[in-house]
Order: sequence, then C-alpha cells, then structure tokens
Amino acid sequence: MRILVSNVGSSSYKFRLFEMEGERLLAEGGVERIGNPPSRYSYRSAARRTEGVLEAPDHLAAIHHVMAFLTDSAEGPPVLRSIGELDGVGFKAVFAKGYLTSAVVDEGVIAGLEAYIPILPVHNPAYIAAIRAFQELAPGVPLVAVFETWFHQTLPPYAQELGVPRSWVREHGIRRYGFHGASHRWISQRAPELLEAIGRLRVPREELRLISCHLGGSSSLCAIRGGRSVDTTMAFSTQSGLLQGTRCGDLDPFVPLYMMEVGGLSLQAVQQALQKDAGLAGISGVGGDMRDIWEAARKGNPDAQLALDTFHYGVKKWIGAYAAALGGVDAIAFTGGIGERGAENRAAILEGLEFLGVRLDPERNAQLRGEGAIHREDSTVALLVIPANEEIIVARETARRVQELTAQAG
Repeated sequence: MRILVSNVGSSSYKFRLFEMEGERLLAEGGVERIGNPPSRYSYRSAARRTEGVLEAPDHLAAIHHVMAFLTDSAEGPPVLRSIGELDGVGFKAVFAKGYLTSAVVDEGVIAGLEAYIPILPVHNPAYIAAIRAFQELAPGVPLVAVFETWFHQTLPPYAQELGVPRSWVREHGIRRYGFHGASHRWISQRAPELLEAIGRLRVPREELRLISCHLGGSSSLCAIRGGRSVDTTMAFSTQSGLLQGTRCGDLDPFVPLYMMEVGGLSLQAVQQALQKDAGLAGISGVGGDMRDIWEAARKGNPDAQLALDTFHYGVKKWIGAYAAALGGVDAIAFTGGIGERGAENRAAILEGLEFLGVRLDPERNAQLRGEGAIHREDSTVALLVIPANEEIIVARETARRVQELTAQAG
C-alpha cells in the first residue's frame, strides 16, 4: 500500500511517500513560497534528487509539479507509474469543527475546516486548497484528514476545561483540544523504545511519565502517562500556550479588548498583530527565527536576549507544571526544529531543574546529532532528543482508514 502524506502550510507544500509494507520511505520533498514566485522546490527519491525554482501561484500548481516528479520516467523508473497507483493521501490537518480524530475527506470535512477558519486563518485555507487540488488531480484516490487534536482526546475533563460560560461550551464547543498531536503521539511511542534500547526504561511502559517538548516555529508541550496525553499547552487554537515564532501564546484576554477599545485597533488589526507580529518576533524585533534571534543576542541585542529568556522560561515553567501533574517525571523528550537542533536552547531550558533529578551532560548535548540521550548517568530523569516523525503517524492512520474503506466496499 502506497500512502502519500501531505503537510500543508500557507505558502508551502511538503510530502512523504511511503510503501506501508515495511514503512519504507519512497520519496520526499516540498515546494516553498507558493503564491510568491519564484517558488523553490526540492525532491528526493531512491533514484534521484532534484531542486530548482518553478512558478507556483497556488497549491494546485505546486502539487501538480510534485505529481509530475513522482511519475517522471525521463531519468529511469518512476516512483509511480501514475497518480492512480496511490492508495491514499493523508493530510496532517489541524482542526475542523465536528472532527477530532481522523476522517475520510468529504464535503462535511471541508465544511468543518471552513467553519474553523476564524481560529486557524493560516492553516485551514491552505488545507482546503490542497484537498481540492487532489480531488482534481486524483479523483479516485481516497483522501484522509488526520487531525492534530486526535492524540489529546484522552485529556481528563478538568484538563479540558477553560472556565468559560456553559453556553459557550454547549453551543460552540469551547474547551482545550490541543495540537501537534501527531508529533506528541510519535514521541509517546518512540521514547519508551529508545529508553529500552539504552537500558533506561525503569518502569513499565504503561506507567512511564513523559514530558514531550515539541519546539519550533510553533511549539507545545504534552504531559504523557503510559502513552496517553493527560495535558497539553495549546487549547482551543494554536495561538495559545507557549510563546510561538510570530504568535503570542497565552495572553490575558483583556489585552486585545483594551487595544480595540482604547488603542483604536480593529478586530482585523488585532488578529494580524497577535498572529504575525507577536511572539518571538514581537519581543526580539528581528523576526521569529530562533537562529536569527541567537545571532542578534550574541551581538548584544537586549530585545533578542529577552526573547530567548522568555521562551526558555516558558518551557521550563511548563515542564515543572507537568512534573506536578504527572506526580513526577521519568523522561523529558525534545523534538521539532528547535528541540532537535538547538543544543543551547535545551541547556537553557533544563538549567535550574536539578531539583527534579535532571542532570544534563553538556558534552553529549552539544555533540548529539539526530536521536539520542543527553543526560548524565546520575540523572534520575532521562533526557532524550527524538527527531520528529509526524508523517509516519499520519501514514499509518491513513492506511487504516483506507483498509476500512476497502473492507466496506468488498
């Protein structure tokens, strides 16, 4: 079974193609700067690599170019003889009204995505565009949306509650849903495997207390007990929780109300500010990319240093909170672009957590590339770095849904 996983951004499209027997990666790549040409692409398969620029005014054009690469036979056997060889396309979708786990895409799913555009104005229009593109290019191929909220359906009621009027909950479903679910689910599965491999799985898997730190342009933490999500930092939207690259994270709700009433800002202006001009970018003044912020801080920029300190403090604070929620912690895992490649960030976050039994090995932390452990031998808490692999989670669930469809049809 061949499953194509689609990861869609407002101006990007990334893909991975899996042969599910053996979970072999057949091809991967992506297109950047969609709608803002020249758009850059980079693709890789077992037979060849290619990169360059193209005109991609929309997601349809980008996906058409990806499909052309996968079916191209000019330089040897193609990855696919035709688009019809795909058994399914899985979308790492975020949130749709009325859908919390996964669903075969139909007009109801698209309507659910449209209903939540007000809280996901960047994500949902892009996913709708990508879904429509595949409906046009591959009309016979099942499409499956695997929602980021899926992993967090095990949150207890008190962890879901946001303290809003009951009518808001009943009529609009306002509660904590959580996101980055595919990433946290992968960590929940991979962390015990890695701990067992290095001889550090000291409790049964069903008792493992794990804190997953997905840190990147968008960041969240998840408290995991026995492989199940019991709390997470994001709530009703991806705007909440930790400081983000350009989004503010948790915020006193009266701040935007005050800026609208006293500052004279429109609703649209407040939305733009909190989604595009806030977070790390808002504090640092040099943008939301952690690499740029570190460079500016090293040159003595006090605002850049403040952005770093605020981010590290926020992650540290949530780790402490989740250690309390779990009644202790056996392992802390870092993933995402910052979590995987940011040794200085990991060190700053973990500093001061020695009271929990955290003992970071500075040399291991600085030298590690890829997956591994970064704790000292006397650390009672295992410290792990695990590269993100959200796509395999989406691929597995897509394959399951496709198999259900096949069984129903047969």
